[in-house]
Amino acid sequence: MKIRALFRLAPAVLLIAALAAPLFAAIDGPQKTLPIMTWLGPGKDLLRPDIFKKVAEAGFSVNMSFLGDRESNLKALDLARDAGLTLMIYDDRLAKLVEDASLPLAPLDQVVADYRNHPALYGYYVLDEPNASKFPRLGEIVRYLAAKDPLHPAYINLFPTYANSQQLGTETYEQHVAAYMKTVQPAFLSYDHYPITDKGLRPDYYRNLEIIRGAAAAGAPGFARGSASAVLDRGLEPRASTAGPAVPFWAFTLSVPHAVYLPPTLGRLRLQLFSDIAYGAQGLQYFTYATPTGNDYDWKPALIDAQGRPTPSHDLARQVNAEIRVIESLVLRWKSEAVFHSEPLPDGTLPLPPGGPVRSFKNAPAVIGMFKDGPDEYVMIVHRDYENAGLAVAEFDPVIVGLVEIAKDAASPASIRWAQDSPSRTAAFFLNPGDARIFKIVR
Repeated sequence: MKIRALFRLAPAVLLIAALAAPLFAAIDGPQKTLPIMTWLGPGKDLLRPDIFKKVAEAGFSVNMSFLGDRESNLKALDLARDAGLTLMIYDDRLAKLVEDASLPLAPLDQVVADYRNHPALYGYYVLDEPNASKFPRLGEIVRYLAAKDPLHPAYINLFPTYANSQQLGTETYEQHVAAYMKTVQPAFLSYDHYPITDKGLRPDYYRNLEIIRGAAAAGAPGFARGSASAVLDRGLEPRASTAGPAVPFWAFTLSVPHAVYLPPTLGRLRLQLFSDIAYGAQGLQYFTYATPTGNDYDWKPALIDAQGRPTPSHDLARQVNAEIRVIESLVLRWKSEAVFHSEPLPDGTLPLPPGGPVRSFKNAPAVIGMFKDGPDEYVMIVHRDYENAGLAVAEFDPVIVGLVEIAKDAASPASIRWAQDSPSRTAAFFLNPGDARIFKIVR
């Protein structure tokens, strides 16, 4: 995303859900709420209780409004608290320290002092899409903030795979992500990738997810405790790694049509959000919530218009977020074991292995995420066709005796049980465009 352009425009611009608990609300408790964040939330002219209430009612838990000054941020924090939200703070004083690496970091003491004790603070925005040349300075800032405020993480967001080497500051995208993890040592790994264009799905969308998932699983070697440990200690179980403690990763969903990018539909939103979850994402973000102005990218209405009125896309986001809230406690507990794809395989992805729980998946393109929650096993199936419904046929390992669906909506969950002497373990699945179905595996 082009954050400088947004800054220039911003002034004009089956389980029980825990809907409003901040990520770091309790030192000794597990994470209760899956972060779903607005990018470019309500601007200064929309700092009103009714506007923030709409954000919460749409299923968001974290808001990021690019306000800049202390007074506006404190007002927004109070509004967020009253609405049951948290805030990712953007402060001009921090931004100056990012831009000029020669400045001492002592001014961060006052930034932290101004916000850290507010119950609605989620964390501190640092930078969007940095070139690798900025990584050493960003690492200094991240560690400084973690030392001063270990409960509220620093936020940095990385480029997608389709950024060029000049933007990245490295020859390859993999080098860019690896250098970031090693040098910056973030509390969580965030990146953006907007896959649905007027030409179809970007061919590198799932390769990007593969790279980010792998980097998050490998972790940040020698990373600073503090904000990172606060994230990990709240129920985000580290994956096996020889590089360093695993960190969560956050991913984006496009919700504002502009340039070559299409307007949201239920299928388009679901594909992005559920693909992210199938890959193990533990933070979700929307670009954007408020509608940017200006002609830089031919912006169309996002989730709210310039007056703060919900657009039709707002209802779509609210519906999908409500589905995610139903399953969020499972998503926060389970551990991503593997991700496979049915044919045709997207670039950089893996086919189903012959000896796995799911032996084959036919008639529909799908992401197949495998998870564990203690001894329990789950399979998440995401329909890669975001425009059309489909009926898929899957074959499972002969030792599996049944499947129990974890419903995320009002539909009746499916329950499948095979006879012990059944010669096969096949099942048919109806899949809405871009939608997901989750099943617990019974052995």
